[in-house]
Amino acid sequence: MKQSVEKSKVKAKRCENKYKNFAIASVLILIVPLWARFIPGNLIHMDIVNVMALAGIYSCAVIGLNLLIGYAGQISLGHAAFFGIGAYSVAILSTRYPGFPAWLGIIIGAIISCAISWIVGKPVLKLKGHYLAMATLGLGEIGFIFFREATGITKGTVGIIAIPPLSIFGIVIDSDFKIFYVVWITVLLLMLFSMNLIKSRFGRALRALHSSEIAAEAAGVNTSKYKTVVFVMSAVFTAVGGGLFAVFQRYVNPESFHFSVSILFITMVVVGGLGNLWGAVIGSIIITFLPSIISALPYWFPFMPESLTNFGNYTLVLYGILLIVFMIFMPKGIAYALEISYSSALRGMKRIRDRISAMRYTKRK
Repeated sequence: MKQSVEKSKVKAKRCENKYKNFAIASVLILIVPLWARFIPGNLIHMDIVNVMALAGIYSCAVIGLNLLIGYAGQISLGHAAFFGIGAYSVAILSTRYPGFPAWLGIIIGAIISCAISWIVGKPVLKLKGHYLAMATLGLGEIGFIFFREATGITKGTVGIIAIPPLSIFGIVIDSDFKIFYVVWITVLLLMLFSMNLIKSRFGRALRALHSSEIAAEAAGVNTSKYKTVVFVMSAVFTAVGGGLFAVFQRYVNPESFHFSVSILFITMVVVGGLGNLWGAVIGSIIITFLPSIISALPYWFPFMPESLTNFGNYTLVLYGILLIVFMIFMPKGIAYALEISYSSALRGMKRIRDRISAMRYTKRK
């Protein structure tokens, strides 16, 4: 009886700490524009608020992909297609029908992605390993070809320009400052939903599925159902990110949803940490800032060659190197390393505090 009470207390404390850490992290993210605006752009040669907004957009997709890969153990190389569906839904509806609300376009894009991922996921998720990877890769390529060739709908390689800004309750989101808060509030809501989901029966089923599909089936888990549902959920999260991407960029074309974008998402998952929701956010921020940092290097260090600034020449090469390095030397990602460092720091502070208390007690004697 005592053991069960102690276990419940430990669980309650962990839950309290998770929400406390979530609140602290949320505040740290939301105050970024308040201090970033005071840093001159010509000093760091990047717009922190703009890059952070883009990192938040990618975080929507990467959180969903982390649920699929990190928790359920199912690979996908085609999520760029769902990202494109979300973006083109907003772009097409808001440009062809003047006055059409962009937020409704985001919802419609999420619904379309939900339907397509359900239809595709039922047969595709019966595959395993590299067969599943190749099937989802084909899905991504089909999406890219459709965006490029369906000129009557998507305008092909020309793309769709002059996408109207997002408007919420009459407030026009027409600046980086405003879009930052819209994006990151959406990310934090998705994070909160995912945190509660992982702690539920659904989350336990996903972890069982990741550990061993055969064992999960033997334990009574409907693996086919859970794989399909998490695939659909990740597609919806990605479509929401795509819709926000359209109103952020105000322009979309097929190149924004190439196969390399799917690799970008997977790199963010691996760098941040598989099976760690905050890892998805950390990985998105780090990888999104990477091109800006590389482009700014010649300004910070005059001896750097100018050719280094052309990040597009070696994007996939760099992502491949990052995937290899992190899978070998840091398979649990940066988020896990930060958690270990944070725990070690707390233990060290506790030991110092205990020693000081012991010294004070000795002096009193």
